[in-house]
Amino acid sequence: MITFIYIIIGLTPCWFLTLLAIASFREKRPRAAAVGIVTAMLYIMIWFGLLILSPAENLLLIPITAAIMFTAAFFIPAGRIRPMEIGAVTERVDERDIMFAREEYHPGSDKYAAYYSHRPENRDIDDKIRALPELLAPGGKFYDPIRSPCTDAVFEVIHNLITEVDGPVASDRIEVDPAAMTSHIKEMAGHLGADEIGIARLNPMFVYSHVGRGPEPWGAPIVNNHQFVIAFTLEMDYDRVETAPRLPITEETAAKYLKGTIISLALARYIRDLGYSARAHVSGSNYQIMLPPVAYDAGLGELGRHGYLISPRFGSRIRLGAVTTDLPLMTGKPITFGVREFCEKCLRCAVNCPSSSIPKNGPSEVRGVRKWPLEVESCLRYWRLIGTDCGLCMKVCPFSHPPSTAHRIIRAGIKRSLWARWLSVHGEELFYGRKASW
Repeated sequence: MITFIYIIIGLTPCWFLTLLAIASFREKRPRAAAVGIVTAMLYIMIWFGLLILSPAENLLLIPITAAIMFTAAFFIPAGRIRPMEIGAVTERVDERDIMFAREEYHPGSDKYAAYYSHRPENRDIDDKIRALPELLAPGGKFYDPIRSPCTDAVFEVIHNLITEVDGPVASDRIEVDPAAMTSHIKEMAGHLGADEIGIARLNPMFVYSHVGRGPEPWGAPIVNNHQFVIAFTLEMDYDRVETAPRLPITEETAAKYLKGTIISLALARYIRDLGYSARAHVSGSNYQIMLPPVAYDAGLGELGRHGYLISPRFGSRIRLGAVTTDLPLMTGKPITFGVREFCEKCLRCAVNCPSSSIPKNGPSEVRGVRKWPLEVESCLRYWRLIGTDCGLCMKVCPFSHPPSTAHRIIRAGIKRSLWARWLSVHGEELFYGRKASW
């Protein structure tokens, strides 16, 4: 009986390592596949070698006990799982201060004069960034005379749709049941192509204070009194993300933003036709809200060291979309699955960031929220140098692996165990290497 148990316990890690090797092969990660196969073979030799060489069956209880304790430590809850720390957020972000707005303030314009009279400390670095080629323009390292303009055209289409984000509300309001309408909205968004959908009460502190981009007057106060936000994710194609920082990842970004725009516009238009106010928030310069924190509130994921929302299904390989509304809905709640604790140990995004924009130290408090603040100026400067939106941090994030059986097992441990998080960080380096190749 002891021998039988020993054999079964020995075959389980072999099964897992084989699954991991197969998953790595499908991910086109030859190093990880090779490490998985070699590790499985070494394990078989050692484990079953002990079985052959053991002078007494009872001695097999020692490795059996060790294996059971190891497995238990990987899955039994140990260590704290802390939610995102949001204190008293008393200051809203001014959209005029975000880098995508600042790069559009060209010397000689009214915006340039007005902004830098208020923020003179940003003038020198912003002038240097504006002197570089624009994203997808000639001069960037990965510029392609055929493909880059194609991607730019997609962004132009999105930009031309931003005037459609809001509109008149039907005078005849249809009374709805919040629970039934919540199910219907999620079903509709999923049918249109959203991968994950969540609903939260809109925190007014996550609404920008003043217009920095878009068709509304620049500098105008933003008033958005909607009670709810419908947030959704769009999975980015794994193979295209793997090309980061080259052009295909930006092509994928553009495609997902276009898809998110269509979904957001359709949802908002439908809600207005029901007699309720609704506004879509789309890429290309018509956000009124900060998408990562509202998506967190809606239960779609946790914020990582690199500033992206990390989804439990797709990791960092997502783009976000949202609609704010006063349509009565049922809300979800934030989730925790070990991301914060994992990110505190894992530095892959920071180590691989070519512009050193991602901090390697612990989180700090920013406007009442404990997070890892990014150096946005150096990040955008690198984008302009290479002509794409980089995406290396998204590529190397361990949560970005496709949700295979092996990776789901690892994430189940990360969600529960301090030991699993420590082991997974080091296992990631062993299997995939510390530095990404590109």
